[in-house]
Amino acid sequence: MPRKARRQRQDTFDFLYLWLTGYDVQVELGVNHRLRMNPLWSNLDTRVMEARSELEVRGKCFNPEERKEEKFVLTLRGNPGPGDFSHTVADIQQHDAHGAPRYRTYRGCPVPVFECPKGVAILRRERHVDTWNACMHVPENYISDCLVVLSTKAARYIYIHEHIVEKERWINSFSIQSNDPTE
Repeated sequence: MPRKARRQRQDTFDFLYLWLTGYDVQVELGVNHRLRMNPLWSNLDTRVMEARSELEVRGKCFNPEERKEEKFVLTLRGNPGPGDFSHTVADIQQHDAHGAPRYRTYRGCPVPVFECPKGVAILRRERHVDTWNACMHVPENYISDCLVVLSTKAARYIYIHEHIVEKERWINSFSIQSNDPTE
């Protein structure tokens, strides 16, 4: 019996344009709450004081036509450290079973093979509330930049570059802007 050919992974990309319908901000400062619980951990590098910032942006899709009127709630959480934003291209190079960097040959020259991230955050559908939700961990200065744009009252649009991998939807890029992204 012949074997059925395995289907290759299909990555697709979509551009979503949203009207900004609202936003909420929360900024916290305080003593690390885990210290009061007499913790049993050995990580002495944990910070004593914590500062957290969170920005929740809401929007309604107007383009593409088949996703029109869908609601989105995007949460941006500020991290004090750079987190994933400190990675370089060398960090995403694939390695073989022995830990050596992988290369492929392109026109006779070795070229590094990379494992590109799927996106910044997963976009999930909450059917009982009929919204799409995502939580992005970003550098704190990015939240400050977003708040500057939002405070001008000119920001009216959200742009999302969506990356669909099999059945998962990822945010490839995200922006809040004052100009119409469809133009």
